[in-house]
Formats: sequence, C-alpha cells, structure tokens
Amino acid sequence: MKEESENTEIIPEPEWEYLLGELIRYRGVALIMGETDSGKSTLARYLIKRLISKGITVSMVDCDIGQSSLGLPGTISMKVFRDERNYKTFRFERISFLGTANPAMIIPIMIKTSGRMVDFCRKTSEITLVDTTGLVSGRLGKTLKTGKMERIRPDHIIAVCRGQELEHILQSASEVNIHRIRRTTNVKARSRAARIRYRRGRLQDYFNQAPLFRFVVDEDNARFFYRSRPFRPEDHAPKGTIIGLNRYKDTIGLGLVLLHSAGSVTFKSPVKSTKRINRVIFGDITIHLNS
Repeated sequence: MKEESENTEIIPEPEWEYLLGELIRYRGVALIMGETDSGKSTLARYLIKRLISKGITVSMVDCDIGQSSLGLPGTISMKVFRDERNYKTFRFERISFLGTANPAMIIPIMIKTSGRMVDFCRKTSEITLVDTTGLVSGRLGKTLKTGKMERIRPDHIIAVCRGQELEHILQSASEVNIHRIRRTTNVKARSRAARIRYRRGRLQDYFNQAPLFRFVVDEDNARFFYRSRPFRPEDHAPKGTIIGLNRYKDTIGLGLVLLHSAGSVTFKSPVKSTKRINRVIFGDITIHLNS
C-alpha cells in the first residue's frame, strides 16, 4: 500500500516472478493499471527492487495524482533507479504539478504530462514502469487509460484485476503484451477519509521539513495558469492554496498562498529563489499547516 516504507517487506504473489521475467526479456515501457487499492504501487516497488538487483536501470513514472507514492499529491513525478541507494531514497527527481487530485477533471493534461515524463525516461532507462490512477470505470476511466495508451504506446500493459473490470479498456489495446495479474490480497482497502488524510499529510510534511521563505510574484515576472489556461489570482486563490512554481513545464517546487491581489500572489515555499520561475500553476488543493 502507499504508506509502506522502504523497509517494509513486500510479499510477492506467485505471478510476479513470471512478470519480472517477461519484463527482463522484452524491456520497454510497462503501463500498470487497476482499480484503487488493487496493489499497483506495491507491485511497482517490488519490480523496481528486483530489477535493480539484476543491474537493470529502471524508471518509474507515478501518475497517481491522488495517492502518489513517489511524488506529491496533485503531481505527476518520475525517478530513475540505478541501484539500491536510489531505491532507499524513494522520492521523485522530477515533478509536474497539475493542481488537483481528481484525474477526471484534467484528463487531457494528465495524458500530455504523462507522455512527456515517459519520453524522458525512455532515453535514460531500459525499463519504465508507469503507475496510474484508480480511475478505470465508465467512460471517463476508458478515456483516460486509452488516451495514455495512445500517447505512451507502451510495450506492456500490466492489468491488476480481480475479474473483468479492465476488459473495456484492454479491448482497445493492440500490438502490446498484456499481462493480467490478480489483485494482491496483502493490500488493505482505505476509506475516502483515509486517502484525504494521506494527501494532506504528504503536503504538510513537504512544507514542514524545510525552512519556508516568503515571496511575491507578479504578472511581470511569471505567467499564471489554472488547468493549462491563463488565470488571475484575484479570481480564486484563497489562503492555503497550493501552487506549482514552474520553469516552463517542470515544477521546481510548491508554494502555499498567503494572499493575493490584482496580478500578483504572495506565498511561502521551501524554494530559496524565484529567479528561475516563469510560470505559476494554481489548483484546487488547499492545506493549513499545523504551525
């Protein structure tokens, strides 16, 4: 499950070793899909650890913007794993803040950003694992997952399922190795409230683990966006809103809105300078720090 530490022993299912062998044999990009709490992230971590133990460079692209294990809530993130040291520091090396933890609200942005991250990983790694959100049901789930398949063009699809819940998506897949893996019994289902607490805790940790600096950025120095569209902070940016501090498409760090006025925003952030920032990404996520 998402909260597991790097020291928690992962108990593999019997099918995982066969899957590992197929990835080693064919390499490439593997898109992992399944419902919420199906064990996708646990499987990804197991595969990463086993692959690097065999001297294989592997990347992870974490697209689960609601319950990210590698990145932060509201972000798509990536990391290249080359050895055990990289695995023990299980933390992103590149992120892109999208502004919401609800994938249904930003499907085109998710597809585009995921594709960009995977393009980078293809150049650096023998195998890339793409962990996705639990949005798989209905029209929205199919639109998101088939859109990712078309953009990423994976070599493998790892379908973590208990029955036929992914078949409406898989029937659209062609020229790809599909590996159907039964859901692990070692992952506990969490309530909506527990998932919200997890997101809030991850963000509070991000802002509490380093000194925070106060900045003011205005429209003369950076462009403001909300869901990829130009945005005016005075329209809707309450205190406590999380913002992405970007150098073009890459997020350098996150900020926490203190106040706003026409054409400017005041925030605090662990970043030490705003010189490289030329875009500010606003979203719907808000938190209030304990101190």
